[in-house]
Amino acid sequence: MTKKDLADVLPRGTLQRFATAGGVNSLIFWILWELLRISPLLEYITETGAWAVSWIISCTIAHFVHRFFTFDGRRDIKKTMLGAFTVYSFGGALSTLTYNLMYNDTSLDIRLIFGLNLVIWGIFTWASMRWLVFGYKNDESPAQ
Repeated sequence: MTKKDLADVLPRGTLQRFATAGGVNSLIFWILWELLRISPLLEYITETGAWAVSWIISCTIAHFVHRFFTFDGRRDIKKTMLGAFTVYSFGGALSTLTYNLMYNDTSLDIRLIFGLNLVIWGIFTWASMRWLVFGYKNDESPAQ
């Protein structure tokens, strides 16, 4: 029996590899969100603010996780940072809007709202990061 390489099990650029790294990023996001929800700051920043602040902090961490684990570092870091923050800003604004809408207009459990919103915007983020930010291709040639 041969030992499989991580790239054989979870090839770079795939949704599965993104979801694996995203699981770590999402855990960080969820912990930050929960901490803000139980802190006295919630009185000042609201539920939606807790989502937004957690999103911003975890997205900064996520860029580097995805750069080194999910995709690769072939593109210049200045380009990937700018692209990632553009994607995260767009996704952050719209995910905060959908979070707020679900929170205010439904009777769903708060953690179900968190999970649904996270999955919806996670798929958007994966596609944007793969094709727009990292320009990931399955070959070994550098992305432009």
